[in-house]
Amino acid sequence: MLNDWLQRGLECHRAGRLDAARDIYNQVLSVDPRHPDALHLLGLVALQSGDAGLAADLIRKATARQPRNWAYWANLGRALMEAGRLDDALPALLKAGKLNSDEPQIAMSVANCLALQGRLPEAEARLRNLTRRHPDFVLGWLNLGHAARDQGRADDAARHYRRAIAIDPALTDAHNELGRLLHQQRAFEEAEQAFRSAVTLRADVALYHLNLASLLIDRGKFAEAEASARRAIALEPGSAIGHALVAGAISHQGRLLDALDSHRQAAELEPGNARSLTAYGAALIEVGRDEEGMAMLERALALAPDVPELHAQAAAAKLACGDFESGWREYLHRGPRARFVQQHPHVPLTSELAPGALADKHVCVLREQGLGDQIFFLRFAEELIARGARLTYRSAPKVAGILRRVAAIDRLILENDPMPAADYTILAGDLPLVAASAHARETGGSLRAQCPPPLALAPLPAALAAAGERLSRLGPPPYVGITWRAGVAAEEQTLHWQLIKQIGLQPIAGALRGVSATLLALQRNPGPGEIDQLAAAVGTPVHDLTDLNEDLETMLALLARIDEYVGVSNTNMHLRAGAGRRARVLVPCPAEWRWMTTGDASPWFPGFCIYRQSPDGTWRTALERLRHDLLAACGARNI
Repeated sequence: MLNDWLQRGLECHRAGRLDAARDIYNQVLSVDPRHPDALHLLGLVALQSGDAGLAADLIRKATARQPRNWAYWANLGRALMEAGRLDDALPALLKAGKLNSDEPQIAMSVANCLALQGRLPEAEARLRNLTRRHPDFVLGWLNLGHAARDQGRADDAARHYRRAIAIDPALTDAHNELGRLLHQQRAFEEAEQAFRSAVTLRADVALYHLNLASLLIDRGKFAEAEASARRAIALEPGSAIGHALVAGAISHQGRLLDALDSHRQAAELEPGNARSLTAYGAALIEVGRDEEGMAMLERALALAPDVPELHAQAAAAKLACGDFESGWREYLHRGPRARFVQQHPHVPLTSELAPGALADKHVCVLREQGLGDQIFFLRFAEELIARGARLTYRSAPKVAGILRRVAAIDRLILENDPMPAADYTILAGDLPLVAASAHARETGGSLRAQCPPPLALAPLPAALAAAGERLSRLGPPPYVGITWRAGVAAEEQTLHWQLIKQIGLQPIAGALRGVSATLLALQRNPGPGEIDQLAAAVGTPVHDLTDLNEDLETMLALLARIDEYVGVSNTNMHLRAGAGRRARVLVPCPAEWRWMTTGDASPWFPGFCIYRQSPDGTWRTALERLRHDLLAACGARNI
């Protein structure tokens, strides 16, 4: 009779009818309270119902009745692991392994228990032995990959995941974990293939869609990323990361107003998530709701004061809103500074100074960002020189020749040269805070906002003459230089798409069409056929001077000579400002902090005219104004 009951219980159990199975097993135990199979099976029902503690108690009673039943010991170990009692689970699993040394699942469970205890080398050794004895046991290779991954050996982990996939191409976890590793290694194309395999195999798993969406954002495939994140939300409507990824993908498409709602949903779903709050705060600022955005940022920083990335985001937002005093302090958390400290832990850096600290002192300034940033931040060196410092600058070679002629720099060395002995070593990006603190402490004032003028850059007379001759051969004045893209290339992006600035060729051509000028393409690394496409759209020749980007001395001279410069923010904008000339800057939305959140001008670039992309992603209003201004400055061409 009891066997019949157990059989009916098993049928219910296998059909997922746990309540019915539980009733039948309890009925068996009411007749025989020590029935080992009923205790074991009732324990499994408890485990499947989420009560691991009860499961362990029941299955342990079963092992007492049949101490040589390896399945009982294996499931006891499993229940104890689920209950978090790892020290008790390991002996049970080892006992199961002794009773049945040929069962690979038990060996894997032992290894997993060791891994959860933090004993990763031991876990890996057992998994290696397991894969040698059972080379076709796919979960052995999967978990061996996890062990290598958790010990920081990404290449080994990827190899093991690929072995698991070769054994079972439908093993979605292996595809997903391989994709995550490749994503971290910035092997974007292979990572995308791995994530797409996981999504194809299991389209019902939201996590796989989320991982694919994150990867697609890093690849610059924003529309596809949005679609993937929305599929994840359809599967899990309460997914905060899903809404955050939708917001990111929409923002990168220039639809900031549309993105705001997704940012809000992510923040509301996880009100204690500082990253979501920071993203929402920054998004509010990007659409002009500065006060609300700043309040959200402060709330996020209060929740996670020790997360540098959040401070870096806050720095950009505060600087863009004109809160320089707080912004420069937050700027100490920027990524390039953190990487420098990690790579050069023994280099003492100075970020603030005491009164009178600079008199007759030797200061070494190190660059840690791009060419344009070097030129931008060196404007603050004048404050140090005014207070008696002698300055050595460690420069990138490409701009060294120009900077050698800057009066504030006593000595210039190249970035591969040994660092000289100095009283203070300062990163270029810290100069604003150092200069402001030196001024404030010596005058007794607050850390006031300082916007010194651009660093003056003197072109070589011979280069100026050569630029003039080259221009005269191309056509009559006025001369208008054009740049339509700048920043980090797509394949170099890792969640830093604010560094890429661009506008389509057709929109900028519309603003230039009919303007009476000799047009010059100054784009660095233009795409194949781009200059011809621009010329065709404008209806007039566009002369290719893109080679000058490799010789900044010549580019500086040319920028000092031409009448107008139109383009997105790039190194040439800094050169143009250094030459004392004005420019017309196309600023994508959201704006880089140095162009501020609103307005037609920036305090950092006096005389520059700003033409902003709208929060809805359109350029129409900005380009109409640009066209009007160019026609007023250059006149109309007869067509």
